[in-house]
Amino acid sequence: MKLLMHTCCAPCSVYCIDSLREEGIEPTLYWFNPNIHPYMEYKARRDTLKEYAQSINVEAIFEENYGLEEFCKNVIEDLNNRCQNYCYRVRLEKTAKYAKENEYDAITTTLLVSPYQKHEILKKQAEEIAKKYGLNFLYRDFRVGFREGQAKARELGLYMQKYCGCIFSEEMSKSAHQKKDKEESARANRDTERRIRLSDTIPNLDFRPLKRENKEEINFIYNIKKEKYKEENKKELDKEILNKLLERYIKENAKNIKVIMLKEEKIGFFDGKILENNTFRIDNIFLLKEYQNKGIDKVIFNEVFFENKQIMEKKN
Repeated sequence: MKLLMHTCCAPCSVYCIDSLREEGIEPTLYWFNPNIHPYMEYKARRDTLKEYAQSINVEAIFEENYGLEEFCKNVIEDLNNRCQNYCYRVRLEKTAKYAKENEYDAITTTLLVSPYQKHEILKKQAEEIAKKYGLNFLYRDFRVGFREGQAKARELGLYMQKYCGCIFSEEMSKSAHQKKDKEESARANRDTERRIRLSDTIPNLDFRPLKRENKEEINFIYNIKKEKYKEENKKELDKEILNKLLERYIKENAKNIKVIMLKEEKIGFFDGKILENNTFRIDNIFLLKEYQNKGIDKVIFNEVFFENKQIMEKKN
């Protein structure tokens, strides 16, 4: 059998080539992927395939066509169905045409290895196009070896792409990162606005979540809380009992403890609870003695109230 195998990239070809060779079938690789963008991505995949083909002594044909403009013209009206309506068909059609003109018996594609492709649609289209050109379509469900092939590709140090191919799949693959970036920016903006509001009343005042991995901050909380326990009990507590109380307090409240800063120095903390509507209720404010009765607690209460109000207004 003289087989022409449309090849989308080197990593996807690994298992396909290995399994076909085990059957005694030697494929010729055929690169035609005008759906891969941007150009540096196209070039990286193409060049990796060239190097890999040479390293394993497999023949490969490369049809150069970086078709961003043509691709966009053909998919813009129906982006959700671009794979079956354009990407599969244009590549399989070109593969079959080349195979017919160069006396190949059959065609297949490495796209069959991916669990992320529309496998049955791809199979059906390949069968129809092969029949149209008087060729056989060699069907194999290469998906069984997808993980194996990917692992081998990584071991070989092949370039591993992060998305299917086109600019729209790139956008989809990055949507989670974009959402995270947006959330982080919004949070950073809120923190900046909060610092500005606090500084309008008491310059350089701020608060931030407790860093549990920071021993200095934990000790700071322990020391203030220790003094509070002594004050409440009007006597020195047994050291072992005191340590257990402090450990339990940190364990139960750490997520909702905010450290109060003034000129980047720790001056106290407050604790509370996140309510069902995502607002925060302050339960206690603790300040070093020299910062008590200076209106700092009132400013903190006002700021938390302001943030809660913003949360509720956004929800409504």
